[in-house]
Amino acid sequence: MLGKEAQPRGLSFLVLIALTALAAVRGISALTLALAVLPIAVAVLAYTDGWMAVAALCASAGVACIWRFPAPMLVGLLPWCALCGVIALVPLKNRFARPLLWAGLCVAGWAAMLGMMLSLFGAPLNEGVARAMCDLINESPQRNTILLNAYNAGLSRLDLSGPLSSLTFVLMPDATRLQLLYSLRVTLEEMLPSAMCNGIVVHTALTVLLCTVLPDWRRRRNGEKGVFPPMEEWYIPRGLGLALLVLCVGWLFATLSTGGVEVYMGLLCVAVFRAAYTLQGICLLLWMEKKMGIRSAVRNLWAVVLSMLAPIVPIIMGLIDQRRDSRHLRPDEEGTIE
Repeated sequence: MLGKEAQPRGLSFLVLIALTALAAVRGISALTLALAVLPIAVAVLAYTDGWMAVAALCASAGVACIWRFPAPMLVGLLPWCALCGVIALVPLKNRFARPLLWAGLCVAGWAAMLGMMLSLFGAPLNEGVARAMCDLINESPQRNTILLNAYNAGLSRLDLSGPLSSLTFVLMPDATRLQLLYSLRVTLEEMLPSAMCNGIVVHTALTVLLCTVLPDWRRRRNGEKGVFPPMEEWYIPRGLGLALLVLCVGWLFATLSTGGVEVYMGLLCVAVFRAAYTLQGICLLLWMEKKMGIRSAVRNLWAVVLSMLAPIVPIIMGLIDQRRDSRHLRPDEEGTIE
């Protein structure tokens, strides 16, 4: 991956190290976000600035973890920082090997985090996490404001005989606060399984996508050939597409099961299906926009906006493209292009 193409091109790695230090100073939540995007940063640095920049960034992230996180968490966090650098720098002949390694790293990182949460909060995990979150809210000086925002967002319910008034939430009697807290806890218990499964799949998919696309984008800007074709030429092979359709059965497991591992497995299957066909639909959209002569930056902006505001649309577009092969990219049985 490195070879002649990885040449120092500025002080971008120093900026990233400074941002990592700033995130550590701001708190655990900011540092956690920085660690989540660490693979993307080192994937780009491996091409632009070489192995020394990658090593410096991973080392600074490890030092920030040692400073901010308790010792039991370092067992999972320090290997995360080290493996990010190793995967970005290790030479590989197969172009699909590195994306698979990024995906494996993300899944392993999530598994380690869920295992740690399970040891802390106990099983069922969603109930333990919801209980811990509500305990933190109840101990916070801003608990009334948090509960009011949760009520306004529909996450917490309150049964009162008369109309609600602002005075009710300003004073917040103990009985009212406890009722809101219990209602919020029930809502979180219902939402957390889906949220955790979607978080695993979305974070893994975005990490692999950006670790693949961004270095190739820099290569093409420098007049070099990308490792992968442009995104508008990506597609799901027929066999894999049928296998992904089978994952829709996971919706039945999630719906019919009363609890346990079956629910999480079903939700994971549905999340993988959604992510795959969302990507297929976005690639079709980019292809259509390029055919219409729309500029690259505008094409990417439209794809992001559509995915955020109407996430079902890219999935439908992906399913249609999988069925019709609108872009005529898939080879037929005789090895020619349809």
